[in-house]
Formats: sequence, structure tokens, C-alpha cells
Amino acid sequence: MPGGRRSLIWIEGDAGICRHQALTLLAQWPASRIGWIGAPLTGWPGPLAPRLQPLRPGHGRALLGRTLAAGVIDAHVGLDPDDLGALVGTIDGNGMAVLLTPAAEDWPLQADAGDSVFIRRLADCLAHEPAVHRPTRVIPCPRPAALSATSPDDRPTTDQRRIIRAITTLAERPGGGTLLVTADRGRGKSAALGMALQALEPHRPARLTAPSRAAAATAISRAGDAAPRFIAPEDVTPDDSLLLIDEAAALPLPLIVRQVNDNPRCVLTGTVHGYEGSGRGLILRLAEALSQRPLEHLIMHQPVRWAADDPLEALIDRLLLLSAEPDGPAPAGPVTVTAISAADLAADESDLRDAFGLLVAGHYQTRPRDLRQLLDDPAIRLYTARNQGRIVGILAARIEGGLDTDLCHEIHRGRRRPAGHLIAQSLTFHAGVAGAARHHGRRIQRIAVRGDCRRQGIGRRLIAAARQDAQAAGEDWLGTSFGMTAGLLDFWMACGLTPVRVGNHQDARSGTFSVILLQGLNAVGRQLCREAGLRLAVHLPDQLNHSLRDLSSELRKRLWRDPPDEPARRRIDTADLRAFALGHRPLLDTHGALCRWAASSAAGAVRSAHDRALLTAAVETPQQAGALARAGGVAGRRAAIARLRQLIAQSPRINDE
Repeated sequence: MPGGRRSLIWIEGDAGICRHQALTLLAQWPASRIGWIGAPLTGWPGPLAPRLQPLRPGHGRALLGRTLAAGVIDAHVGLDPDDLGALVGTIDGNGMAVLLTPAAEDWPLQADAGDSVFIRRLADCLAHEPAVHRPTRVIPCPRPAALSATSPDDRPTTDQRRIIRAITTLAERPGGGTLLVTADRGRGKSAALGMALQALEPHRPARLTAPSRAAAATAISRAGDAAPRFIAPEDVTPDDSLLLIDEAAALPLPLIVRQVNDNPRCVLTGTVHGYEGSGRGLILRLAEALSQRPLEHLIMHQPVRWAADDPLEALIDRLLLLSAEPDGPAPAGPVTVTAISAADLAADESDLRDAFGLLVAGHYQTRPRDLRQLLDDPAIRLYTARNQGRIVGILAARIEGGLDTDLCHEIHRGRRRPAGHLIAQSLTFHAGVAGAARHHGRRIQRIAVRGDCRRQGIGRRLIAAARQDAQAAGEDWLGTSFGMTAGLLDFWMACGLTPVRVGNHQDARSGTFSVILLQGLNAVGRQLCREAGLRLAVHLPDQLNHSLRDLSSELRKRLWRDPPDEPARRRIDTADLRAFALGHRPLLDTHGALCRWAASSAAGAVRSAHDRALLTAAVETPQQAGALARAGGVAGRRAAIARLRQLIAQSPRINDE
């Protein structure tokens, strides 16, 4: 157990001066145990800079599995809240975090989001936090004696001994079982896995997997000679031997469920209040997915990497709301729904914690990065539901569309993908409604209601408030996009929205297909809904034969629409083929039109044997890249698709209609 206290050093001012001061401060510290996120340090004087390899902002996850003595974040080049959480989580109990920023009063205005509500709140918290040191003069910090011991204490904590016993018991149990170990970060979950591997009987083989080998580094290190070969998650096969899945919350849920179902002895670990914010979602979803199988759940409480009352961990928890969650029973009484600005929400820490806690509980893998977007994105509109002043529901919607004609054309042809316009862009490019991104709309990004307040109409009232504001602002549509389930489809359709687009690929995390639902708010919006609905009616039958062939019957019934008449279908096919041949429209989005074109007389002009074989493969096996390339006699899927585009571009139908 570490005996010291971690600290945060806040150095403000000119970027170059701040970097020089940080290098001076850490000059006597070993470079191998310093993490640095920010600008490159090429050319900086002194012995330390050349030995450091700074990570770019947004890449703090690369530090997973390491134990550091110090960490530096250079916020002059931008601040990703996930980086701050990840970096501090790697620093041991005697170390320090160093934050480099513009002057406190200038920082919010110089932030990458302009006048940043998130940065203003962050700077205010730091300025009033006793654990934060703001040195007026920086001198080298002596190398702490504790740094010479880079290995943690070999003695397990009480929590770790409990986990080790549970794992070894599971390995010996005739019927096997599933064990889920969760904790806040820094509690030694991974180390406990490694120590359990050492404690297993020699004749009891075990396997180890994790999101990456780096994420399993601690478990492997603590296992010593007993460490098994690391197996990539996708390479795990059914077996009776013990399977350890470290940091399971960072893996796709369908993959985890399959591994648990295929392997009768499974141990999973997950971080509950980590910077990735996914552990609680893992617990809830595993319990749902494995309802027919007993799941033993153990929680670790005792910190290993730092002291129990570590001031830096408490500060980061407050700054990033890592442990935000609804507490206590919901108050009774009438509920009021109102719009609220990001600044007003951030001005009350209790409100902000309640609101963000609802999003963490209601959405898989909500992270601190989402908190910054919630507060800083000028296109986001927020609505809260309150009961006796307490927030019991929240909705976040984003303004989309309103793009000019030239940009819409570039999106339709697949040459541009402007960020932040998910529905407007997908309807233009994937659904093929060429002018969709010109229309103004409001996409509901997040909605969450306290568990003990659900089924009271609060969600519908939040959606109604967003709809009313959108209509008052003259916007054309209200929409949403999410991982499709029957229950969610029923809810949104009951709120007046209609499915207009289904994706061709399963989400890697949830294992669901995405769906877009839309409601027209005026004549323009209603016409957009009709046009997108026609295209769904044309595209869906082909999708159900290929990319969506495993879709459940209940989802098929909810999505199905009667096909349009022949002239409308032919018009949509021609537009799809033209966008494919002359732009970058994906093959799966064009597949139905391509099949009908291949069966028409227009395809008779294809003379080459390779071209005919390529066309046949594109019709029969559009998702098999190898088959396309072999049939076309070309090297790879990209070349095969390029040749398909050329073949269709030569069709008179593309050029004449």
C-alpha cells in the first residue's frame, strides 16, 4: 500500500515556458516512468526531452497497463478529458500529475471549443482546490526514493486474497461458473488475476485475454512463470479450462456473451468508475444477457496504487464526474420539463452530477469526453425533467443540416463527411436522398430517465419539449439514431417517429444494427420523411437477404413497408447506380439496384469473362471481398469495386436518365 500522497502541479502561461518548466521540474525523474500527452518535444534542450515520446491528444488509452511516477498533459494543444482520467489513473501513490495550460483567466477562451464551459468549470475547480499546487517558480523536483522500487508490493490486499480464493475455487468447481469482478480503478483487479494464476494447481491450465496485450500486461507480470500465453479476444475458442477476461467492459458485449456461453469457467473484470465509464454498463447488460446462467459478482474496494484518501483521485473524480450516479430514492410529486443552457447546468454541481449520472447509467460506455461535448458543443440543446428541484431525466439534442447545395452534392457522392451531422449525412449518402442535408433538423443524441421514474411519461415529455422547440425554430425534422431493439423501436414509434434507414453493419460494442427514425415538422420535413421511407421500402428487402439476414422476425415486422410502384422504384435504382458509378456509394447500399441492373438487358454489354464473373460475384456474395477480387481477376476488394463502378458508368441508363 503506498504511503505517500499524489499531487497535481498546475503550470500556467506561455506554452514554451510551461514545457520548459515541466522538463525542469522532472529533470531528475526516470523518463521510462513519465507519461507525456501533448506536442512533440523534438529539439528541446536537456537530457530528458529526447527520451520522452509524447502521445498525441486523444491517445491516452495507450498508457493502459503502465504504472508511472509522473504524467504531463499539455493543454495548450487541446485537452481531452479521457486523457486526463487515463493518465492520472496510471500514476502511483508517490507520484505527481503536471498540467500545462494558458493563464487561468485566458484558458477557457483559448480552448479548442472557443469559450469553453467545460474548461471554465475545470479552471474554477482547480483554482479552489487545496491539493493543487500552482508554483510561481519551478525548480527541479528531487527524485523520490520510492521511485527506485518500480514493482508493487507482492503481498495481496484483503480484497485481492478474496478474489484469488474465488478464482481458484471456480477453477476446481466441477460445474464451473461465471465470476464478475468489478471495482473503481486502482484497486488491483489485474494484479489479482496474475496472483490467482500463480495460485492455481499446476495441472489446472488457464487462458488469458483482454482488449489488447498491453491491457493485460499487469496480469501477465504478476503471474510470473505461471502466465499463460495471451490470446486475442477474437481467437478465444470453446474450452473447459479457466478463461480470464481482463477489462472485459472494453470489449463488445456480443463477444463477451459468446465467450461466457462457450467457456464454462469464466472470470471477467471491469472498472466501474473508470475514465471509460463502461463498467456499470457491463454489469447491467451482462445480467440481462446471461439471465439463464448464474453470475457471481464480487466488488473490490481497497486501493492498491494509491492511498485510500488520495487527494488527486478525489479531485479527478470531481472534475470528470467519474462516480456520478443517481443516489437515494426519487422524490415524489409533479415533474416539470424545461430547456436549460450548458452554462446554467454547469453552474450547479449537484445538477450537473445528477444529469451526467443519468447518462452514465443509461448509456453504454459514457465517458468524460461526453461531458465536455455536453457542455461545449454549441449545437447541443438540453432539456431536463425535475421533481422537487432534483433532475430525474435529461435529453440532449443536436442541431443538424442546413448545409449548402455544393456540400450536399459532395456528401451524396461520398467525397465529404462533415462531423456532427449524423442523420443529415446518412440520409444523403447511405439512403441516397441527395438534398437531405440541406434541410434543418434536430437529432436526439441522448435521453435518460431515473430507473425509479420510468413508465411515467417523462421520456415522452422530454421528446415533446425538444419537438416544440424545433418547430418554433423553423426546423424541418426531429430524429434519432440508435442500436436497434424491438423495445426501443416501439418507444420511439409511439413518440411519432418513423424508421427511415437501417445500417448494414452491426455495432462493434452492442452487436445491434443502427436505425434512423424521423418525424417531419413541416411540409418540407414530411416530404423528406416520405422520400426516405420510399428508399427504405426499396432497400430493405435486399438488406434482409444479405447484411440483415439474421435480423429477428419481430424487428422485420416493425420495419417492413410495402414496396413502391415500379416508376418510383426505377427512379431510386437509377439514382443509386449513378451515385455508385460516379461517386463512392457503398456496394451494400447499392446492391438491390445492382442486382436488378445485372438482370436487365443493359448488362448484356458486359463482354469480358472476368467482368461477367465479377458482376455475378457482386450479386451473389457482395460481402465477401476475396470472392469479388478473385472473380474479377484483380488484387483486392478496392480494385474490384473500382471495376464495378466503371462497368455501370458505361451503361446508357446512367448517362441518359
